[in-house]
Amino acid sequence: MQYGKTRVVVCENEIELGRTAASDIAAALRNRLAAQDQVRIVFSAAESQITTLEALAPQPDIDWSRVTCFNVDELYEPDMPAGATCAQLTASLLYERIQPACIHLIQHDAPDPGAEAQRFEALVRERPIDIACLGIGRSGHIALNEPGQTNFDDPQWVRMVTIDESSKQQLMDDPHFQKLGYVPSRGITMTIPALISAQHTFTMVPLASKRDIVTKVLAQTAPTPRLPATILSAVEGALYLDRASCPTSI
Repeated sequence: MQYGKTRVVVCENEIELGRTAASDIAAALRNRLAAQDQVRIVFSAAESQITTLEALAPQPDIDWSRVTCFNVDELYEPDMPAGATCAQLTASLLYERIQPACIHLIQHDAPDPGAEAQRFEALVRERPIDIACLGIGRSGHIALNEPGQTNFDDPQWVRMVTIDESSKQQLMDDPHFQKLGYVPSRGITMTIPALISAQHTFTMVPLASKRDIVTKVLAQTAPTPRLPATILSAVEGALYLDRASCPTSI
């Protein structure tokens, strides 16, 4: 099945989804590493990404010492413990197991969030992004690009955002963030132009909690900022669903 330019891959369950997506991401990494000295890859952090990150770490024949990793977004809350951040999730599932050349993270406790967004944007823009590994939130967001706050032609590649209420509930239901007891109201995220600049795009969306939003997204034939994830229809890449997240019509 195709969703515009994006290929849709339906897996039996989230474990199979993670293994399938990780295998495809690993193949893209090997191809890019064979063609250039350094590769830059962006990762998302959420419950929906866990099986993919876990399956990617042991993939063979990847020279991680030539790979620079970025986190796509971060909650912004100076008083938030580091253990509840997106950075901690990707570190524990992937970065600590692969030892990449460099890891660029958004600082959740930066004293000036605007300056932090500018700092991170400068890093993102240094060289082209090779691979983006994304998810879709219950609000229809990609990264923290929320409905009503998304500009597909945004001149900024990283910005401050207000987190949608449905996204807050998603995070409250996520075991990694539950222990915090609350969800910050702000975040810092890479914007749509930054994400779709990647040469390869992989979007992983398992779990029954995502079926409603996946159904809404796939019903849209053209990108609309009202559902930021619809931009995938204009991007050559792969969207991975499992039977739980897949619309009943498929």
